[in-house]
Amino acid sequence: MVKIFDVICIGAALVDMIAQVARHPLDDDEVFVSDLTILSGGAAANTSYACAKIGLSTAFIGKLGERDPFSEKVINDFKEVSVDTSLIKYSRDYTTGSAYVALNQKGDRRIYANSGAANYLSKEDISKKELKNTKIIYLSSLQNIVPLLHAAKIGRNLNIPVILNPGMLIIEQGFDYIKNLLEKIDILILSQKEFKTLFNFKENDLSEDSIRERSVSLFALGMKVIVITLGEKGAFLLTTTHDELIHPLKLEKVIDTTGAGDAFSAGFIYGLVKNLNLKFEHLRNNVKIGNFVAGNCIQKLGARNGIPTRNDLKTFFGQSK
Repeated sequence: MVKIFDVICIGAALVDMIAQVARHPLDDDEVFVSDLTILSGGAAANTSYACAKIGLSTAFIGKLGERDPFSEKVINDFKEVSVDTSLIKYSRDYTTGSAYVALNQKGDRRIYANSGAANYLSKEDISKKELKNTKIIYLSSLQNIVPLLHAAKIGRNLNIPVILNPGMLIIEQGFDYIKNLLEKIDILILSQKEFKTLFNFKENDLSEDSIRERSVSLFALGMKVIVITLGEKGAFLLTTTHDELIHPLKLEKVIDTTGAGDAFSAGFIYGLVKNLNLKFEHLRNNVKIGNFVAGNCIQKLGARNGIPTRNDLKTFFGQSK
């Protein structure tokens, strides 16, 4: 019997080394690391993990080093929440990627990423046979956009909704370079920084009018939904006919913002799977669920430790209707 997934996530799986520091160093400076934690990470992998933990049937497609210690950790952590790992590809030439994260006492972070094998995922590693058995295709931060574009084309041909949460590795390549990818997606989820970078926006704060004005060129490419995550302000949801700023949860304390966007995407996907249409009232609910999952995430260290359970989501989903 063929397994049907709620979502297949495509992108990078890395291992994060998180250094807790009192402050970030200045030029030619040194700071003391009070604690060093090693966790599985990578944007698409984080969203895969979160989707599975909150109760969605989830598979991950990415490339790892063959039988290196980091790849074993990635696989074992996926198995803890039942992410399907059968579609993962392996490289004999490159090791599993890693990211080095410095996290200060305010929860601000600096990330240095070595994509390793992840960036050598190819379009030959993505097949129609694999992708046809999912309700949603989710694409995330991978500097090499060729396999993501190939997956998006397959999704468009099969009439499967495609979500892109690009990350800075994609956005920094510029609008003209990634335009072909943007033309093949249905839903775009961007952080405030990604949105500002994409449009070379110089002002400190994004106004709702500024977002509306610049989103016109994105909708012209054929996408149907845009979500701009705005941190403590919440998320701005736009379609071609409606838009709304949706406020976040009220939190007593933020510990670590690592993975907040990945967690938001998982919550949004959860809502979309439960009601697979793009009516604005349903999209609004999806954003609220995304805010809920992200709000839980940032109250604990790391991108995964604060992800709520499926029972937490069921309770919230019932309350948010």
